[in-house]
Amino acid sequence: RQWVVHQYLYEEELAENTRNSYLYALKDFAKSFSDVNKQNIVQWKQTLTESRSPKTVNLRLAALEKYCKYLSLEIKVKRMKIQKVVSVENVITAQQYDCLIKMLERDHQINMLIIIKLLAKTGGRISEVLRYQKKDLLKGYVDMRTKGKIRRIYFPENLVSEILPAVKDYSDNDFLCRNRFGKPITSRGVSENLARYAEIYGIPREVMHPHSFRHFFAIEFLKRNHNISLLADLLGHSGVNTTMIYLRMSQEQQKAEIDEAVNW
Repeated sequence: RQWVVHQYLYEEELAENTRNSYLYALKDFAKSFSDVNKQNIVQWKQTLTESRSPKTVNLRLAALEKYCKYLSLEIKVKRMKIQKVVSVENVITAQQYDCLIKMLERDHQINMLIIIKLLAKTGGRISEVLRYQKKDLLKGYVDMRTKGKIRRIYFPENLVSEILPAVKDYSDNDFLCRNRFGKPITSRGVSENLARYAEIYGIPREVMHPHSFRHFFAIEFLKRNHNISLLADLLGHSGVNTTMIYLRMSQEQQKAEIDEAVNW
């Protein structure tokens, strides 16, 4: 049955990571309940709320609702309310980014340099960045299918000029992101490397994760170009509401702005 459900989720055009997350949620539900009904789902929800964040609980519930749709069951469960985010946290700063790049250059960590620059200068999700090929870099853009949509991701000229010499021996179909053995790297491998470099270079671990660089791209882009509609298109957002989060500051930045502004 698991294969059948996986095939159903695939045909629903869900991203691979989403499919895996949904299957994990279904397995978790099946550990405690044999029947899929409203009472069991509500009870499961109550158990989840004791140890999981509202975001995680809602993701698990979304998986169950999708499974109910597969079973042709009309079951709806209320999502948990999530407090609106008023600041952006756990995003690498420009100073930390510059430090990371300099240290990697000093230590000749070329593969990691390429990965981080691709993340930070294209705004791509890690699942997208790992699919970039040399021919895309030469072309200056790539049309990427993600979450059931196709969007165009551009490679800025300065990024191309920085990376092209390092991949001159790659064939056109080679992936740009590699591990230290020259093989294609996984998102887990990238995360593990970032954690390792965080410790080596003294950069806070909480800002050293792949998605941090997507946020970094958005924040730095808005500092230089205030066209939020363009940024929404570049990030693949369906509307500017999601993109608006990048207009917010971190709590530390908010405090600094308040300290400077309140001088009466």
